[in-house]
Amino acid sequence: MSHNEVPFDELMAAKRESRARSSVREIRCLLDDLHLQMFHLMEDQELLHLQVNKQSCRARLFLARTRLLQGSERTSAEVRLPRGRSYKALTRVIEVSKNLGKALKITRHPVEPILGYFRPLTNIFGSLVPESLRLASRHWYHCLDLVAECANTRKELQWTITSIKMLQSALD
Repeated sequence: MSHNEVPFDELMAAKRESRARSSVREIRCLLDDLHLQMFHLMEDQELLHLQVNKQSCRARLFLARTRLLQGSERTSAEVRLPRGRSYKALTRVIEVSKNLGKALKITRHPVEPILGYFRPLTNIFGSLVPESLRLASRHWYHCLDLVAECANTRKELQWTITSIKMLQSALD
């Protein structure tokens, strides 16, 4: 063996060390990307919380306006519901499988009285539903969509935080 040749063991050790440095570098780049994604998700979640708050406040305002205009002598909605048959909800929240786990999804069914789906406003209050009550109902529907989106963002944020912790423990 000449004095210029590097022994096989030293060559393999140098290659392993080079691979280890490159994998550590890749893990750190991935951690940086995950931290950036985490901050974006936190910002999205805060914006969604603000929108939910705004929508629910608007809906409560419209409901209060309806109560003010209708007066307190009106009967409650519970008393006006027919008790003979059961009804199905027009809007349902279901969990669906996604690549990051389970996500919430809002499903809306069309109004079909034969199948048991009815529009609560017209069935409870009759055909002359106050406009402010219709507006409040639309705001609550939108609020429900925002809440589902907020929950999905929260789940994605939790998955990102878990991934960050796993990568950090791999570096240690």
